[in-house]
Amino acid sequence: MASIDPTMYTRSLRTNVAYELPPTVKSLNEGWIATCQSAATVSGLFAAVEAHLLVFVKNPSNYTNSPRYSVMQALLIFTYSALFFSLSATISSLVLTDEFGELPVRASRKSNPVKQGTFDSSAASLLEVYGARKSWRWVMWHWLFTLIAALICVVVQILLYVWLEESVAVRVTVLCVGVFGILPLLHFLPHTSGSKRNSFVVSPTS
Repeated sequence: MASIDPTMYTRSLRTNVAYELPPTVKSLNEGWIATCQSAATVSGLFAAVEAHLLVFVKNPSNYTNSPRYSVMQALLIFTYSALFFSLSATISSLVLTDEFGELPVRASRKSNPVKQGTFDSSAASLLEVYGARKSWRWVMWHWLFTLIAALICVVVQILLYVWLEESVAVRVTVLCVGVFGILPLLHFLPHTSGSKRNSFVVSPTS
């Protein structure tokens, strides 16, 4: 019976320790690492704040008048949701940070990922060519969704409490400020551009 060479099914671990990522890829990779580290800090703070707010929300003495059951349930739902979304965003951020932290090592095990100086595709595809696993995309979308969802839940939670406890003037003011504060999220809405594809010029690998 013929024997099977186990190395046929394993990826080579031979690493070029002197390898450096091309400038464009290095910039993309470092940008993602910085973004994910910052997001992990922010979402971690959100989770800590929400843990304290959960105790606050469930304490009846923190309300001037006894709120309606439906409003109280909505407030609890948004508080719990913000807590879990924040924890989930923190985990996703750490996963992405680890993924991009390993990218230079994976790229050093490839033989000339881009043979010419031009790469005609998206930034995500460029990172994958240099070693990022394809699964990073759905982790990225999961991270983005949970981070935005946590932020929205926090804003709605504050607005609900203000609506229960404060005067009409304060309600309207806080509502306007809250809506204005989340306007940057419109940046993530789908939009069309003049170019269908992104082209990157990278230095040829050695």
